[in-house]
Amino acid sequence: MLLDFARQQAQAAEQLRARLSDDDPHRGAITLTTPGSIGLLLYPLLLDQQQEHPGLTIQHRFAPTPDIVQAVLAGRSDLGLVDQPPEHPSIAAEPFAREPLCLVVPNDGEEPSWQHLCQLGFIDHPDGRSMAQRLLGRRYPGQRFGEIPLRGFTNQIGLILEPVARGLGFTVLPRFAVTAFAQQEQIRVIQSSIEVIDTLWLIYRAEWPLPARHQRLVETLKTQVGAI
Repeated sequence: MLLDFARQQAQAAEQLRARLSDDDPHRGAITLTTPGSIGLLLYPLLLDQQQEHPGLTIQHRFAPTPDIVQAVLAGRSDLGLVDQPPEHPSIAAEPFAREPLCLVVPNDGEEPSWQHLCQLGFIDHPDGRSMAQRLLGRRYPGQRFGEIPLRGFTNQIGLILEPVARGLGFTVLPRFAVTAFAQQEQIRVIQSSIEVIDTLWLIYRAEWPLPARHQRLVETLKTQVGAI
């Protein structure tokens, strides 16, 4: 409890110094914690910002939503991205981006029928089953996800599409994780008018105004992500 209190006091002191100083939008430290999918997309954009503005120091961590909320509350992270706005009086939340779920199959030219998906099998990940049930349940009504055999599993967000690219199965992932995958020619996203779209929320401490460097970074990232 004492350590958390000390961290919050240090964070509050930093915020006060920023308000009393010139608050340079291109200089200072920023800590950001995100889920894996959007994190894969944002990390190179954050590096671009540091190259463009050498006075910035950006620390980026990957974490699940509960840990992100706790990091912001404890002052370990200035900013966080979560898939649900937390109901906490000390946290402010605003929409950051919209991210559809994608059905991703090997680029083998086959039609994405239910029978073909069953033949391929599913490449699972920590959120894979829930994402697949949400998307496939709408695109293939009446079919049971339990009929599809499991072909593999990994908890590394950057590796989930590797077995798909090798023809070992299909998966369901958020779009930003798919966009960040290097071997785009080896995979195919099945397009459909039926979509499942999640909103990502930016969170930060409600009682502490964001310094100019945070505000500028957030607006820049929103513009860049929106253009992808």
